[in-house]
Amino acid sequence: MYSAIVFDLDGVLIESHSSWERLHEYFGADEEKRKENMRRYFSKEIDYGQWIREDISLWKREGSLPHKMEVEKALEELIFIDGARECIKILKENNFNLFIISAGIDLLAQNAGRALGIDKIWANGFQYEENGFLSGQDIWRVDLLRKDIVMNYIIGEYRLKKEEIISVGDSKYDIPMFDLSGFSIAFDPKDDEVANRANVTIHERNLLRILDYIKL
Repeated sequence: MYSAIVFDLDGVLIESHSSWERLHEYFGADEEKRKENMRRYFSKEIDYGQWIREDISLWKREGSLPHKMEVEKALEELIFIDGARECIKILKENNFNLFIISAGIDLLAQNAGRALGIDKIWANGFQYEENGFLSGQDIWRVDLLRKDIVMNYIIGEYRLKKEEIISVGDSKYDIPMFDLSGFSIAFDPKDDEVANRANVTIHERNLLRILDYIKL
């Protein structure tokens, strides 16, 4: 019997390729430097926390990092995937334990969670100076390549068994979630890897379709 569902955020619950991309575009980050930071992470020259810090540094304007209010403004727009609100409402009415695991930004994840009624959220954040400006330091909770670390924590903290968990993701970075779930759904997948590792694949961009595979 399934009792818990773990969702990725970007592309699954909300219409967003990446909250990091939104911030890079908003603050005009240098694209070549962004690509170099990404290359260094995937080649294991730096860890995910260092990648976050390197990316934050690209948002400097006239030597200063943005204020928290600017970050919030860049992330304030929320467009939910079709059927997301209805789907989550039905799942909550059926007493499912709901989680969000995102390697994106916690401000966006928390906004989405509040709107949907999901409060168990793991995502990455920033540290701020007393005056509210970014300090350049990170709060690293979710490694892009290691969502299994958070999954294992959830399993232990909430006393869940693998066979009780459904996971919903859209990219190869969600496969570690799938590996620790009893049932996995690739929702409008971005790559073949995640589709090949999921129990089912949904190509229709409406979250209500996941209910076709969940016994309520």
